[in-house]
Amino acid sequence: MYDSIFKYVKKALADNDYATKNSPLPFRKRSEHIWRVYNWAKRLLKGNTFEIDIDEESVLIAALFHDVGYCIQLEDTNHAENSEMVFRKYTYEMSIDAERVEFISFLIRNHSNKDLLNNTNTPIELIVLIEADLLDELGALSILWDCMSEGVQSAQSYMNAYEHIKAYSSKITESNPMKTQKAKEIWKDKQKLVCEFVNHLVIDLALNEQW
Repeated sequence: MYDSIFKYVKKALADNDYATKNSPLPFRKRSEHIWRVYNWAKRLLKGNTFEIDIDEESVLIAALFHDVGYCIQLEDTNHAENSEMVFRKYTYEMSIDAERVEFISFLIRNHSNKDLLNNTNTPIELIVLIEADLLDELGALSILWDCMSEGVQSAQSYMNAYEHIKAYSSKITESNPMKTQKAKEIWKDKQKLVCEFVNHLVIDLALNEQW
């Protein structure tokens, strides 16, 4: 089921991925982000030890649809609302329980509201979806993004890449917003990786040495 959903989403974005087409960083494919968020959600759900039951299927379906709305350009709407619209269109073609449709729509519609991580009334399904979304393009992938961003500039240097990494990738070290235990641990691992990379880069560039 999930593979067929992703093919549907990928085709929708392949036909009209306005976010990628209008971006100065075309290597950031929206469909690839969606696939990674879906897999982050799977990792967070695997062997979960949540104190309450969780609707894993709804989380995974919502993850696959959460950013598909970038295939639509409508005034006075945002990508989360548009993603919900695409999902509802999909449900007309597939047999999905009406109550589940409403819940998945809720997850998709609210996935960008990161403040809900700190709301005690937020369903665990939405917490996991938001965490999965936040975990993408951090750590190793964030450093790669910084380097590729510098690579498209007319003036390139190791120092420019270093400064870019310090300005963007290193922000992960400032806090840990995750709520579930597994997500907290993954975030800590990403923080450690970035810190170690930056420290090694300082040594490799001899930034602590005097001329």
